[in-house]
Amino acid sequence: MEKSIKLLIAGLLFSSVSVAQVADSIQHYGRGISFNKKEATTAGGVATSERLGHRTSTVASNSLFGLIPGLQVLQNAGNEWENGATLYIRGLGTTNEKSPLILIDGFERSIDNLAVQDIESVTVLKDATSLALYGIRGANGVVYIKTKRGYAGKPVITLDYEFKMGTPRRLPKFVDGYTYAQALNEGLKNDGLSPRYADRELDAFKNQTYPEFYPNVDWMDEALRDHSYGNNVNFSMQGGGENVQYFAQLNYLNDKGILQPTDDNDGYSTQFKYSKLNFLTNLDVKLGATTKLELNLRGNFAEDNRPYTTTADIFNALYQVPSGAMPIKTSHGTWGATSIYRNNPIALISGTGYERGQSRNLYADVKFVQKLDFITKGLSATARIGLDNEARYWERNQRKFASEEATMGWDGEKDQYKKLTDETPLDFTSSIKDVVRHLNINAQVNYDRTWGADHKLNATLFYAMDKMTKRGQNAGRAYMDIVGQAHYTYKSRYLLDFSLSGSASSVLDPDNRWGIFPAIGAGWILSEESALKADWLDMLKLRASYGIAGRADFGTQLFRSSYSGGSSYFFGDTPTSIGGLKESRLAVDGLTYEKSHKLNAGFDFMAWRRLSVTIDGYYDHRTDILVNGDGALSSVLGIATPSINNGIVNSYGVEVAASWKDKIGNVYYQLGGQFSFNRNEIKEMNEVYRPYDYLKRTGHSVGQYFGYEVEGIYKSQQEIDEREVKQVLDEVQPGDLKFKDQNGDKIIDEYDQVALGYSSICPEIYYGFNLAAEYKGFGFTALFQGVANYSQLLDTRSIYRPLVNNNTISQHYYDNRWTANNPDGKYPRLTYNGSKNNYNTNSLWVADASFLKLRTLEIYYQLPERWMKSLPGVSQARVFARGHDLFSIDKMDGVIDPELTGASHPLMSQYTFGVNLRF
Repeated sequence: MEKSIKLLIAGLLFSSVSVAQVADSIQHYGRGISFNKKEATTAGGVATSERLGHRTSTVASNSLFGLIPGLQVLQNAGNEWENGATLYIRGLGTTNEKSPLILIDGFERSIDNLAVQDIESVTVLKDATSLALYGIRGANGVVYIKTKRGYAGKPVITLDYEFKMGTPRRLPKFVDGYTYAQALNEGLKNDGLSPRYADRELDAFKNQTYPEFYPNVDWMDEALRDHSYGNNVNFSMQGGGENVQYFAQLNYLNDKGILQPTDDNDGYSTQFKYSKLNFLTNLDVKLGATTKLELNLRGNFAEDNRPYTTTADIFNALYQVPSGAMPIKTSHGTWGATSIYRNNPIALISGTGYERGQSRNLYADVKFVQKLDFITKGLSATARIGLDNEARYWERNQRKFASEEATMGWDGEKDQYKKLTDETPLDFTSSIKDVVRHLNINAQVNYDRTWGADHKLNATLFYAMDKMTKRGQNAGRAYMDIVGQAHYTYKSRYLLDFSLSGSASSVLDPDNRWGIFPAIGAGWILSEESALKADWLDMLKLRASYGIAGRADFGTQLFRSSYSGGSSYFFGDTPTSIGGLKESRLAVDGLTYEKSHKLNAGFDFMAWRRLSVTIDGYYDHRTDILVNGDGALSSVLGIATPSINNGIVNSYGVEVAASWKDKIGNVYYQLGGQFSFNRNEIKEMNEVYRPYDYLKRTGHSVGQYFGYEVEGIYKSQQEIDEREVKQVLDEVQPGDLKFKDQNGDKIIDEYDQVALGYSSICPEIYYGFNLAAEYKGFGFTALFQGVANYSQLLDTRSIYRPLVNNNTISQHYYDNRWTANNPDGKYPRLTYNGSKNNYNTNSLWVADASFLKLRTLEIYYQLPERWMKSLPGVSQARVFARGHDLFSIDKMDGVIDPELTGASHPLMSQYTFGVNLRF
């Protein structure tokens, strides 16, 4: 009979689930290797499908916030379907490519081409004994994703539906037309220039007496509607018998964006629209008593629609164009524009045509497993081949819009309308943007044997070939790996792991493509010792590992010099010009891979069948990083210096994860959290000569800001004149920033820059905590996630860089600017021409980007079983309401989001309403 258990993990729906579906006790490493987590010596972390299911994002990477210790997940700008999250494992260990290797069922594939509902578990591999298995691709860590499979048992059919709405988060507030005109005049006056607007024009802005010529357009309000809308439908079947087990799933989702107006054109829309159909079929077929076949097929078809104008150009216009620049349309019905502002935001949305893209991705693999017990007990062999094809097709339908500039005629003069552009019809073009093909071939021999009660051995010999071809010259690459791994357990408490891999990459010099990557790990399960055995103690384990992993995600052909067109040469009695060639790039001599020497120590503790605690500490010494050669080679070469493999970065940190789950009467509850601290230091980067130690980037973290230390704002000309220190960056006047003289030479110049804040790339501290409870079917789950020791540069146009480059100005800057009447203003004086003194990297603009966000809040009701009698075929039903990214506690004054400081599509809060049915 099918056995079921109650699960409560991070807000898990408290419902019966087949034991065959529970994967918590198994640790997956890829390479065909997995074994019981209790016996693991590695530092891997796992999130199961139950935890991921509370955030069914459009792209799967946005479902990983705050779930797994050591995995840092950072949100990106843009429509969610355009930009997945950025992933790092244990912070930053290199100055080059920092992303981890993403594996789907053992093959390198994009996580964002998965539906969240496809995923059974996500395992983060982060120490030497697991990463040495991946050789030349393992140094940045591995995110191993296992998709759902069938099981022998009663078939289960599920049908899920979600309706979601999104609302923009922290849209910037820009000043109205009248305030902008005042601010512009003020900035021009500060620059010693004449005002742009006369008093009667200011009155026209203020009173809106002539709105066509002196308008007041809230471009954000006109261009963006309050909500986006979308649907997510998922259908799955799972089950099987002794010989065939299956999992099949079909997922469809769509999303309609926040632009307006988008339906002004006959026959097409310019709205952000996205739809995707995912399908997944995993079959396990028993061909005989010792033979098994796995057939896996997955794919998706996606289509997106948008204005012909890029998303970046639309939002740059929304952040730049002042409210008083021009009307949306003139009285002639023509798009408004000026000789300065030809980028009418509404015209960019509605009047430039549209683009439509289609993605078609297919992933197929076959796995053949043969037991070889007839040779020796526990021996088996596996062969696997995977074929992937990804393609993207674009249709572009471009047009130009008619625009004109309206100028009012004062004192009886005639109003003027100057044509700036003419309308053109749609012009159709199409192209195949990307075509990627992936071939994977794996073969392995596995030996799994137990002798008596004391000895257990799992050993694997693994071969892999991975070849990727991509449209474009020198765009493909290939890898080859030969891996040996052994896991030994003695008396169920002494653990030993050893792995050794040989790994090669096609991007390296043909004479130096192979690397050797050893690792060793050991563990001691103290709770199995007779002296420590107790009813309350479920497990206490110590473990440690050391080894080497590599990274070679470089560009292709770096080991070859390249040539380009050079000067002309003259030959013959009558000189004739002949074009020549010159070296444009020198080869990287002895190009090799990065080497990551990883040390990890940790312990796992479980007690009272309720409490679980894991703590890990690590140290990573990364060598042979490919860095610029400027500081190591002479500039008299007369050509750009090549890169050199002699960079060094050290990183270290600690990770803590804990959870408590229990039942009191009819109340189930769970509390949990994870915390990680990751710090890195550049030890060698071929840094160019700098005369003072505080100027040197070496010794600081990757992504560290450098700039001027602000001591205040000059409040008067007298203060400027009396200060012995002179700032030579630009002309200084009252309202300008005052900088600290770091070297005591009485001059503020480039030699007075120091380290400011923390890294702008990845926070040093990353944490999350969750809580969940259920009472008689009513329940909730909440996930909070935060970061600290993280900095961002506040240089967003118009918000922190007003007026310059014809920008508008934010209400926040206007209210907090320095003026003679507001000498304690936070921000420097207004300027139209800009200021090299104020608008540079300095401590005013390098901001603390720490935050705590409510990533997920879900409230649900599990319908009683007695109600199912009125729903034929339905065994379980659940309704829920869910919110994502509902609020943020941070230090950005409510102006911008610490994860989005640029002029781009806003981040969104999502509200979802749905139902889960099981048949």
